[in-house]
Amino acid sequence: MFGLIKKLLSRKKQKPLTERDLNGRNRVGYPTMQLSGEIDKLIKPQFKAIKPIIKIYKDTLFFKWGPSVINDKLSDDQLAKLSGRNLQMVYLLLFRDMLRHIAELVELKDQPANWPDLFAQKVLDNCQMLNDADDTDIAKKQALFASAQRYSIDIPIDDKHPENTEIPDWTVPLAELIMLPADMIYKCHRPLLVAITARKKRR
Repeated sequence: MFGLIKKLLSRKKQKPLTERDLNGRNRVGYPTMQLSGEIDKLIKPQFKAIKPIIKIYKDTLFFKWGPSVINDKLSDDQLAKLSGRNLQMVYLLLFRDMLRHIAELVELKDQPANWPDLFAQKVLDNCQMLNDADDTDIAKKQALFASAQRYSIDIPIDDKHPENTEIPDWTVPLAELIMLPADMIYKCHRPLLVAITARKKRR
């Protein structure tokens, strides 16, 4: 079990990491920290107004729900094969979608209407996410990133019977990139968006 990212990235002396721990650190922990760091760099100069929203979404998806779902759903063999670049792309696509949703509720001074897409493009470039010559999923990720589709979150999740929830098709290619069931993508993304947009509408 690779456990919490914080534990995996710690330099303090502790028991030797298992192979699963090492794969979790290298394929989940490090890629996530890089992505998070690049997002933080962009927030400081230009997007301070939405920093609290970004922090809620990023901290919850990147450092709590995401790692927990991966740890719960992926076998040792799957985790060993997980592409850190694919994980970054899935996180970035979901993050961009969150920005697209809140763009209708938040006015940012001196920013063009497509600021969510420009923000995501800068993060993509800074992480060099599509630059690996041996990446066999580049074409698929390029197509996903090029999409202007805003992900639908209209279908409510049946809390008493989650297995009965109809999962939107947009979740499928994202889930395939990181070998997760498609419903896990939706059940991580929708609750966060609902909470964030509701919070903004109350203000």
